[in-house]
Parts: sequence; C-alpha cells; structure tokens
Amino acid sequence: MSKQTPFGLYVHWPYCRRLCPYCDFNIYRHRGGAHDDLLRAILKDIEGHGARIDAPGPLHSLSFGGGTPSLLAPGQIKTVIETAARVFGFVAAPEISLEANPDVLDRAACAGFASAGINRISIGIQSLDDEELHFLGRDHSADDARRAVDAAQSAGVRVSADFIYDLPDQTMAAWTHGLEAALALDLAHYSFYGLTIAPGTAFGHQAKKGRLKRPSEDHSAALFAFTQKHAAKAGLPAYEVSNHASNTAEQSRHNLIYWQNGDWVGVGPGAHGRAHIQANRTALVTAPRPEDYCAVVKAQGWGVIENTVLSPEEVAMEALSMGLRLQAGLDLEALNSTTGFVLPQQNLQSLTDQGYLNTRDNILRVLPKGQALIDRLVLELLA
Repeated sequence: MSKQTPFGLYVHWPYCRRLCPYCDFNIYRHRGGAHDDLLRAILKDIEGHGARIDAPGPLHSLSFGGGTPSLLAPGQIKTVIETAARVFGFVAAPEISLEANPDVLDRAACAGFASAGINRISIGIQSLDDEELHFLGRDHSADDARRAVDAAQSAGVRVSADFIYDLPDQTMAAWTHGLEAALALDLAHYSFYGLTIAPGTAFGHQAKKGRLKRPSEDHSAALFAFTQKHAAKAGLPAYEVSNHASNTAEQSRHNLIYWQNGDWVGVGPGAHGRAHIQANRTALVTAPRPEDYCAVVKAQGWGVIENTVLSPEEVAMEALSMGLRLQAGLDLEALNSTTGFVLPQQNLQSLTDQGYLNTRDNILRVLPKGQALIDRLVLELLA
C-alpha cells in the first residue's frame, strides 16, 4: 500500500456524565475517578495493533471519541498522543481531534487540550434552544454552548459543532430558527444530523410504547433538503450527507478516512477498525465492556475479540455505503482495482434511469433524490 494512503487512529473513551436518551453508542456512566486501568489498556492496545497490522504509513489523524473524551485530563490525552507517535508516527501537520461536551469546555480546559496536542475540537451542542436541549437530555444550556465555542476558539484550534434536528413535532419554522442560530456561530465546520430513534435507547423505548411521535418521511425529507440548501447558501456546502465545511481544509480528515474506505485502528471498549493484516482487509472489533476490554488486552496484548477477513463483496458494500455519502462520489475504477468487484450494470442502469444515481467520468454519485436513501440504494445495487 502507498505510504501516502490516509491512515487513522480512533480512541474510544466510553464514559459520560449522563446517558442521552437518543444515544446508541457503547457508553457507560462516569462515576468519578481517572480510570487509569482503562488508559493503560488503551496504550497497550495501540502497541498491540502496531505489532499486528500492515500499517500503510504514519498516522494522518488521531480522533478521541466516545462517550465523552473531554472528561480525560490533558495529561492523559498527551500520553495517548505520545504513544501513537512512538508506535505509528505522524505525518507532518496531522489532525488530532477531540469530541467534547460544552459543560466541560472553558478556556483553561481548552488551553490544556491544545497544549497536549489537540488541534481540532468537535463540540456536541445539538441545539441552541434550552427546551430542545432539555428534551435531548443534555446537561448544558444554549449560553453554555456559546461560551464553549468561544473557549475553543481562544485556544487556536479548529472548531466544529454538532446539531440535531427533525425532533418530534419540530416545525420547519422552528428548525429554520435553530439552523440560523447555529450558523450565526460563524464556524467553518458543522454536522447536522436528523434525530435517529434507535432500538434499545430511552427514545426507542418511548417510541415503542407510542409515547414518542416520529416525524413523517416527507417532513424529514423537507427538513433535510432545507438544511442542505440553507447551509450551502451560507457558504457551507455539504461535502458528506450530514457534514458541511467552508472549504476542503476544514473538512474532517479523520472521518474522510471512514468515508473513503481507508484503514484505521480502533482502540478502547467496543471500538471498530479496518486494517490490512497480511495483505487482507480485516474488520476488527474490541471487547465492549471496559472491564472485559482491560482483561482481554492484558491476556492477549490487544483488545480485539473479532477479527474477520472481508470478502471483495463485503469490501465493495462498505465502500459503497460510505463513499456514496460524499459529494465527491465514488471512483468505480478504483473500487474495481482494489477489490476486483464490478457493479452489476443492470442494477446501476436501473437506479440511474430512476434519477437516484449519476455516473460521469467513472465517478458514481448520489443525486439529491437519493441522498436520504443511500443504504437502500446500496442493497439494490448489489442485489
């Protein structure tokens, strides 16, 4: 593999002070303590991956996610970055990002994160309406969020913010006001996600009992289309279905590795990775519960409990599922050369004729009509 192939490291910190009712990530309630045992396991897991995978070169990105990794102390973050540098190395000017909640971001905290090596902070604001924040189970207020943005900017790092829309009973007028308030923060990167009501979450249980009303598909589609158009008009076009940036330099380099079907290492409880082992693209999954993860790392030198070589068809499905989310589209020639897989032409032609897809210069793109249907389109392409 080329030494220039983008390569990333994801560190999953699973603890949160509060479990949001919509979240279906692998998270656990933070009850205090530094969790030094988990940190030691993560450091050893990085080393274990370094000894086992075919690393395509130095790291282009390191992303701390969760959970709430901003609960980590700057010194802990620095230790992880130093271990990654020793095991894999970094390219010049890598992206080192931290997901953060507004309630823990003040100027001192942000300065500490920056001094540890963080150069991009992604803030989970979700809304600038206090009633909506209460509904979403968030611990911060709209004013807290604005102060957090100011604190992150004062540290001289790149700043992104996440927002959730398409809430039950949310009108177009309400989201118009919410989107304009978000854009008034004048950031160079935003993520706008439609609320997903997942099974097993608190919202999922409420919906199952009929206590939570799901918006109609037509209303959700209208909100999505408005978000795309309004953000683009503000100079923040979508480069991925839910992600908007003012220019290519502000795009999330780490997430682009996922969307472009690159290789990354995932460490921490329940983390997923995709890497080459003995030249085979392999899906890697670590033990989900923190105590089990620590035990597995101690016993075998890394935290992986699932290690699956992917077939060309599986690699192609993942490449399509992720690559079609990008406005840049998917290079079909590259897909064929890396997997040996050729899309069924009859299926491709049918979806093109229906106005869902477009193929030009051997680049496959989803048209606006199909942007909310990518998972379905992938299945139909490969049927």
